[in-house]
Amino acid sequence: MTKRDDTPASESPAVSELRADLETYFAFLRDFSTETRDPALSRMTGYAYGYAMAKLEDGDPAAAAKQLAWLVSRSSQHQDATGYTGARQS
Repeated sequence: MTKRDDTPASESPAVSELRADLETYFAFLRDFSTETRDPALSRMTGYAYGYAMAKLEDGDPAAAAKQLAWLVSRSSQHQDATGYTGARQS
């Protein structure tokens, strides 16, 4: 579902890092919501990720970062789950 090969060559390193973080947290929550059979979490995760990726394509990384913050926050609620991504590296 994620497409790392769609990253434009001219993309800044900060945007590339934001994109990678979005994909990481999205993948964790997608897998977690599938395992726990939580359709609401699955939809919310998909919406947050899709909106963030659209904003990156539109040149608005600040809006994408807000969605990443939600994904990180929601992921932290499931710290004991297998595959938990942990805190973002800076």
